[in-house]
Amino acid sequence: MKNLILLLGLGLSTLISAQDTGSLLIKCKAKSNLESIKGLAIEVFQDSLCWEGVTQPDGKVLFKNLNSGSALVTFIFENHLEEQEVYIQPKQLFQYTVLLDSSNLKLQQLSGKVSEKSINGKPNANLTREDRIQSIQNFPSANNSSLIHIEEVMIVAYKEPFISKDGGAYSRVILRQDISQMPVRSANRVASTVGGVNLNESNGELSFRGSRENATHYYVDGVKIQGSPNLPNSYIGSVKVYKGSIPANYGDVTGGIISVESKPIEMDKFLMHTSPPVVYAETVDYSDFDIPETEIMNYDEFLPIYENDFLSPLNHPNATFGLDVDQAAWEYLKYSVKSGRKIQRDAVKLEEMINAFQYKDVTVSEDELFNVELSRSECSWNNANELVTVHLKAKDFPVNEIRKPHNFVFLLDVSGSMSSQNRLPLIVNGLKSFVKDLHPNDRISIVTYSGYSGVVLKSTSCENKEVILKALAKLSSGGSTNGIGGIKEAYRQAESNFDPSYNNRIILGTDGDFNVGINSPGDLENYISEKRGQGIYLTALGVGMGNYKNSTLETLAKRGDGNHFYIQSLADMKNVLNNAGNMINIARDVKLNVEFNPRLVSNYRLIGYENRLLKPKDFNDDTKDGGELGYGHSVTAVFEVERGKASSLENQFVKQKSKLGSSQLAYVKLRYKPFEDSASVQRDFEILENHQMEDYELLNLVISLGLELRDSAFKGDLTKDVLLDQVKKFSATTEKELELKNLILQLLDRE
Repeated sequence: MKNLILLLGLGLSTLISAQDTGSLLIKCKAKSNLESIKGLAIEVFQDSLCWEGVTQPDGKVLFKNLNSGSALVTFIFENHLEEQEVYIQPKQLFQYTVLLDSSNLKLQQLSGKVSEKSINGKPNANLTREDRIQSIQNFPSANNSSLIHIEEVMIVAYKEPFISKDGGAYSRVILRQDISQMPVRSANRVASTVGGVNLNESNGELSFRGSRENATHYYVDGVKIQGSPNLPNSYIGSVKVYKGSIPANYGDVTGGIISVESKPIEMDKFLMHTSPPVVYAETVDYSDFDIPETEIMNYDEFLPIYENDFLSPLNHPNATFGLDVDQAAWEYLKYSVKSGRKIQRDAVKLEEMINAFQYKDVTVSEDELFNVELSRSECSWNNANELVTVHLKAKDFPVNEIRKPHNFVFLLDVSGSMSSQNRLPLIVNGLKSFVKDLHPNDRISIVTYSGYSGVVLKSTSCENKEVILKALAKLSSGGSTNGIGGIKEAYRQAESNFDPSYNNRIILGTDGDFNVGINSPGDLENYISEKRGQGIYLTALGVGMGNYKNSTLETLAKRGDGNHFYIQSLADMKNVLNNAGNMINIARDVKLNVEFNPRLVSNYRLIGYENRLLKPKDFNDDTKDGGELGYGHSVTAVFEVERGKASSLENQFVKQKSKLGSSQLAYVKLRYKPFEDSASVQRDFEILENHQMEDYELLNLVISLGLELRDSAFKGDLTKDVLLDQVKKFSATTEKELELKNLILQLLDRE
């Protein structure tokens, strides 16, 4: 009996382990020439386990079935090693590229030290991290100083050395070309754009979060000065901000360091000559696309994306996630390509790109709020697999129905970073046009924030539109960004004027750069989650490029019963604000649960929605947040499916048994709360294995573009040449499809 219990326990631990594992894909390149590094030994440590691997000719090494949680990655050179910490998430793959100093690479001497089995990234439980460190330190010429620890980073492309000469200190350098593009020019205001560095508007002094007052030290060209530097903008060449660990050469510092370097003198301006000026070629840096990058550094920020991995329907029978209609990624991608900027991998959100297009006409009956149809189609990047797609459609707003009056709070960022024409002026002009179309019984209040937040206009009826328009016209930008102060004030205004008979919503216009108060996505998520479920909704309008904090806006939209859009023109403003579905919700906490038949599907992968995943038990839990949908919204969710019978890691004591019939390919459950109800409604749908294959050329093209831009580990046979052939064969039937086609051609032409 004891043995049976022991075996059962082992079986359960196997099942738990299978469900809590993830994958890690590392690509190594030489910093000097961006060439892939072959034959580099890499080890991943988790507690007492060690996984070993060697980079292949493409510089990649894949580690599968890693335990969820922290992992220490070790890069092994001839006489030293380098370490960094990463985080493994269950059911997902973390992919990143590291640039390494090629002067340390002498890989031919390492090839004999790694066993054949380590090439597949298999664990070696007998090798401890301490054993490996000791062996590396005993290499000829090695010493303890060559062992370098790096705090957790997630790198897609990196311009500075992978190993910082500052010994691991947290720093950020803001260069002259970036400063020249900023609306703020003093050294203090430039430094205040770094998260955790706050500017006191009353005295102009800087402080670092977690440090006492007067603990900020200033250096100009390496010389320590008293007080903050009062330098002309023309003098500043760069501003470097250190916080946390401070390099030893600065001495015993408990606060932070602001180091200003002067701009070098251009001596050629003082020389008499007639030779033409030197023209420097544009720098090139974007994975394999090599998109030209302007000289402006890109400080846009996005939440990290761990791509969903292939899962067995036996070990992972439920794919559960929340639905939304955010399309910011597609709009951001369009304007990035047009402006010639590089595109961060985490800016490429496949579900937002997919939802920018409609692939199937789904009809909704009058007595339902939603309808779902499922389809099967070919998978262009992996011919052995197929796509199973969930098409959801919300009912359109009834033509003869009078909508609820609006109770809107315009929450506007008027900080210094919003001064550009495509930021605050764009938002103000778009809102002016929107106000002119509102009904007399609609109400508007206006809250602004910079270093401080305030109420510019208390709740005012749209019978007095001139008052509202004048209040908007008076707005100007300047100061730091106390975003959380503005959000708190906006909710106070919305709550004090709340009326259940109205459509209560906050419309936020910002670049998302919060540098005062709560400014981390985690802290912001905790605060904004407290406000959900109270009948006040949020629309976040993100603007700007180069300092656009999508990470902040996505967090606000996801946790604040809201949606998020990227705005770069008045046409964008009109398309968002005049869409009834974006302003009037039809349902909240919308969730999908998809189950695949293990008799017919060996593995499946959800494409996108990585930041909207839920635990299976959350599907029936009405306290768990899903997504919000409005009238007329369409949502598409796509699965890549490997046909065949699923196999399991489970033993004979622990088995999952599918409840699906022999002919059911997939079973889909939709759950949501109608707009004014607290109780959820559930609808079930299915697709059979013999469902006719449909031709979704557009869907394949959109996903292929996203996979190639991300250089995804799951892109299969997809290459730039394949994508080019695919787009040439595609016949666009709408203006939006033609825009997609031209965008892909423009990307491919930039090689």
